[in-house]
Amino acid sequence: MKIDWLKLFSDAKAALLRRGRTEADAEDFLQDAFVRVTDYAKENHVDNLQGLFMKTALNISIDHHRERESRGDAEQLENVVLIDPRPSVEDAVLSREQARRFEACMARLSDRTRQMVYEHRMEGLSYEQIAARHKLHVSTVQHIVSRAMFKVTAWMQGWYP
Repeated sequence: MKIDWLKLFSDAKAALLRRGRTEADAEDFLQDAFVRVTDYAKENHVDNLQGLFMKTALNISIDHHRERESRGDAEQLENVVLIDPRPSVEDAVLSREQARRFEACMARLSDRTRQMVYEHRMEGLSYEQIAARHKLHVSTVQHIVSRAMFKVTAWMQGWYP
């Protein structure tokens, strides 16, 4: 059976990277796994060499992680990815502008329609509850809210990225 080592290395490396290993560590683990598997295969019969290789690479990765944890090694700064959870300045400005424009669109609706949209979208009331409040049929409320949202969406067209 012919083994596509390039694909096997690529698949194993992708698996290691998905588990949070650095590219350099993944390549080191793959080299170690290749040496171990080929040495083992010389003296023993192996039915599934690809599976053995993948499992060996993952086990080496796990062993390495456990060893580092037990020694208390600090994570190298180049391996740490810092992510700022705050939105960028551009995103914050766009978001504020979009909110202002949305408010302007909502102001174009009649008071009764705006109130029904607010009750449904912001307060989370069902159409039945809104209909009871305004003494209307449920289908009428559904129609009013639906048309209002279509209007607001059309008015907002081109105002956001």
